[in-house]
Amino acid sequence: MLVLEIVVVLLLAVEVYIRLRARRKRDRESEPAPRAEGSSVAQAKQAEQASPSAGSTVAATSAQAAAGIEEESLSVDDLLKESAIYMQYGHYSQAATVLRWYVDLRPDDTRAINQLLDAYLALEDLDAYTELLASLGEKLGVQSPTWWRGKIREGLERDPGNLELLVLAEKLGIPIPTPGEGVEEPMTAAKALALVSRNPDPKYAVSVLHAAILEEPLRLPLYAELLRITHRQRDLEGFIDGLILLYLALGGTMATLRERMLKAGLNLGPHPLWQTLEHWDGDREELRQLAASRRLQISPKLPH
Repeated sequence: MLVLEIVVVLLLAVEVYIRLRARRKRDRESEPAPRAEGSSVAQAKQAEQASPSAGSTVAATSAQAAAGIEEESLSVDDLLKESAIYMQYGHYSQAATVLRWYVDLRPDDTRAINQLLDAYLALEDLDAYTELLASLGEKLGVQSPTWWRGKIREGLERDPGNLELLVLAEKLGIPIPTPGEGVEEPMTAAKALALVSRNPDPKYAVSVLHAAILEEPLRLPLYAELLRITHRQRDLEGFIDGLILLYLALGGTMATLRERMLKAGLNLGPHPLWQTLEHWDGDREELRQLAASRRLQISPKLPH
């Protein structure tokens, strides 16, 4: 698979080179012929005869300057054209690399910045997305505040726990989206655990983990993290809610794990439900009724 991927990238690079070379050739062929060529040549010769040394120096300097401007223009334009081809074929990592070079050369080109941000979103690289907004966005935000706010909001919808984005949002007074609000993508276990690791707020972490449990109720690391956070916060009711959901997921299996979690909860203090959970016989319907009385959402993906 690695060899195949390398071959694909090489073929794409060859195609990019061929397209750019053909485009340059077409651009040169379409350039209008210089007017009054004979007159210009004659004037150049007269100037050279009048002052050979000064004329050659000025001509050489002008030629070098023109060549430098043309080379820079071609290289910058080629970067943008190359990135567009990469984006077209779904090679977002290569596109992001090329666009990063382009943005370093043209930090005020909002079109290129938008394309680079789109590439980072396609790669799910929210760290790079946030870093770019933090380094360039504030300056551009003064010029285009609506654009800057929109990009920060878009990033928060994809990664609500990103601390740098939260700081930027708080500075601008942007409402922080709650988990699931305006987000079409499901809150998977991997995403939830990543978000929780970035945001130390326990209330936020608990809400994210509950959302992920609804989506993937059989992923035990979600329950382990939920019970760890609520136990550390001495949140007795929150710990019991997590324990009820864990029991529903395990059913009558893994009795040792259930007993260990129950003993950990007993250290938080007395509660009338400890005895109910301790003597639970594996009847999920009993726990469903208990969850309903506590207004706990239960995933429809759980077995009955």
